[in-house]
Amino acid sequence: MSNWKSIIENKLNIEKNVVAKIDLEKATVNYSEKIKSNRTLRVLTGDEEIVRAFLIDRLVNELDYKPQNLETEREYTVPIGRDIKNPRIDVLVKDEKGNPFFFIEAKAPSKFEQDKSEIEGQLFSLAQEEEKKSGTKVKYLVYYTAELQDSVIVDRAIIIDFETYRNYNDWENDGYVSIGSELTAGYGEPKKQPLIKGDEKYDLRVRINKDEISGLGKNLHNVLWGGGGTNDSEIFYSLVNIILAKIQDEYEKEDGEEYDFQIYQYGTHVESQNKIYERINSLYKRALREQLNVTDQQKIDDDNIINRNKFPLNKLIYTVQSLESFSFLEGRSSLDGKDILGDFFESITRDGFKQNKGQFFTPTPIVNFLLYALQLDQLAISRLNENRELPLIIDPSAGSGTYLVEAMKLITKEVKYKQRNKLKSSRQIKQRFEELFTPDHNENKWAREYLYGSEINFDLGTSSKVNMILHGDGSTNIFVKDGLLPFRFYVKETSPNFLETSSNEDVYNNKEVNAKFDVAISNPPFSVDLDSQTQREVKNAFLFGDKKNSENLFIERYYQLLKEGGRLGVVLPESVFDTTENKYIRLFLFKYFNIKAVISLPQVTFEPFTSTKTSLLFAQKKT
Repeated sequence: MSNWKSIIENKLNIEKNVVAKIDLEKATVNYSEKIKSNRTLRVLTGDEEIVRAFLIDRLVNELDYKPQNLETEREYTVPIGRDIKNPRIDVLVKDEKGNPFFFIEAKAPSKFEQDKSEIEGQLFSLAQEEEKKSGTKVKYLVYYTAELQDSVIVDRAIIIDFETYRNYNDWENDGYVSIGSELTAGYGEPKKQPLIKGDEKYDLRVRINKDEISGLGKNLHNVLWGGGGTNDSEIFYSLVNIILAKIQDEYEKEDGEEYDFQIYQYGTHVESQNKIYERINSLYKRALREQLNVTDQQKIDDDNIINRNKFPLNKLIYTVQSLESFSFLEGRSSLDGKDILGDFFESITRDGFKQNKGQFFTPTPIVNFLLYALQLDQLAISRLNENRELPLIIDPSAGSGTYLVEAMKLITKEVKYKQRNKLKSSRQIKQRFEELFTPDHNENKWAREYLYGSEINFDLGTSSKVNMILHGDGSTNIFVKDGLLPFRFYVKETSPNFLETSSNEDVYNNKEVNAKFDVAISNPPFSVDLDSQTQREVKNAFLFGDKKNSENLFIERYYQLLKEGGRLGVVLPESVFDTTENKYIRLFLFKYFNIKAVISLPQVTFEPFTSTKTSLLFAQKKT
């Protein structure tokens, strides 16, 4: 949004009816004497003042409000504890009887999301004081900014019916409902225009600035996690499910269709919470099949987007309303056109997911060390040069997708930017590069074909899928299944599917191997019990199917997955390398792999989530 200020300055300068004017170079602002101001405003003290100048001009010259019915900087006396404060309201729009029609708090675009917590104090509290002080009736509270969309400055507002919601708690209990997103002309009732796929004005926003996405994450965390009473991870998984439903909505809509993921308004009536829930829940159930490859209809029928006993409907309404206008498939930074929603998801994962035994994340620096130690960047460049492909990569215990996301980032960063000069200059290579890494806003699309993952924990598997999508890959091969199942279990509706195929291998006791993958990366679960289905299957499919250590079964699975010369980089408990009990798996490793390195990690690496001492294993499957 680098030039929104100059666009506003130019607009105000060419108005025939000048009611507001700014000079960015001199940092000055001037308002018409027709507008009542309770404080002399001459200096541009910040971006908020630029927004207010635009708002004043828009109210008079576009929305037909008389300048003499506008007032700025009205002061109120509010006791706070032992102190007396004198806050001011930015803009009042009064009707012909002198009652405030719009009671407006203006914000800079970068502060709109971050400062939403001020709605209670700056709007509800001051509106109550206004009615006490002046004997008037306030109609609508407006939390407002102006922002740049496709070279045009537009309203962005939360409009609250103050006659319906007399206090903040009532508004909060109904899900923070806004009855409009833009100001209306001539004292008209605010309206909420439905969002429509492909509409020039009312489609989803694809340009998002970093400040607002950061503020969005902060607000979601404050509202959803505020007040306690619910496990952190339960709220996190509910939010992930809601985001998945939004992604499904964007995938399935045709041009001209209204999106399902939004709050509908009929006149001044907002649809019921139950109706919203049913529509969003239907999206989620379709996403289970189409996004997560769930084929069990009973599972789809039984699963719901939220547990209504633990995640109340008002929080669902708030979340839908907060996310509805952003595109989660096409959204990108307004500054450089790059991925921004992936960072948003990483922040809510970091702040909202409560790690526990068996469910804890490898620190990102450790993941990146592992990937570079595997020389994944060099492998990607050599594959592209030699056969116009990229390495097939798999994490059979993907968790929330950290290893796959970091592998995706690394390959894009190194091949497209840092080491592009190492690619051959032939037309074939250039054309393949364009196919894989362009356009810039979709530069991770190559991952749809080359990254695979499985995760038995349904909630974590869903998180992994959403994580990958928001980092720019819309259809990664994430299977919400145990990573130790026979390969025939990994079925999906689209092709290609390199994980589903298998053949018997003589040197491996004639057992099935997949042998399709160039790289296996993972932090497998340590010493966890297998479910009954997996227990039955591994007895015949694995050499050590009768052993109890889950991490050792995953070592055998890595062998099954990798092609000859395939690279392995995993986190393992140190007991794998030094106990008598695990001698058999060390012999297996020496027989089938060339061990490149074993690196002991500090005891504190995964604390406080586990005190297990761990090491990194780097190995290469023998040819």
